[in-house]
Amino acid sequence: MLFAAERLMTSCHLSIDLVIGDVAITQGKSYWACCVDPSSYLVKVGVGLESKLQEWFQVPQDVVSPRYDPDSGHDSGAEDTTVEAPPPYAFLTIGMGKILLSHGSALTSRDPNGCTVPLPPRIGICLDYEQGKVSFYDAVSFRELWECGVDCSGPVCPAFCFIGGGALHLQELVANKQERKVTIGGFAKLD
Repeated sequence: MLFAAERLMTSCHLSIDLVIGDVAITQGKSYWACCVDPSSYLVKVGVGLESKLQEWFQVPQDVVSPRYDPDSGHDSGAEDTTVEAPPPYAFLTIGMGKILLSHGSALTSRDPNGCTVPLPPRIGICLDYEQGKVSFYDAVSFRELWECGVDCSGPVCPAFCFIGGGALHLQELVANKQERKVTIGGFAKLD
């Protein structure tokens, strides 16, 4: 099921909810983390061009496809050129306590179609806007899970797609940690 969800952004049989971050990234490196409920059916976490994310969810659900071209009359991709442009989005597919790692990851070198790994407690997402790449991490061990290119020709937003229901908690970044004085048995210690 995770492999099928990787190929399809939508399904007429499941409810789909897209949450687009209210911060558009236009430069530099950005990092955020989230916890996905392991009992979630299918959740996609990642980034996408703000214009494409909004465009995909303004057309009828049965024609939403990253490769859909209403003028071509088909969705074969035969008219694609040989120049590989980065996709307008990058999502990590998560479901039922597992993550699907697409081909191209160091962890999937034995399987050209991808593999699954257990869902870590937190997933970190790092977008390098200038390099046009996004990396996904186990935010507890800081082990890289997957890295791919993404089109950064315009504002890029964090995005979360819930297919058939799911839950996640977006982690707040701690910018400044306040020192706290704790007294234990007459000795002072700074935390």
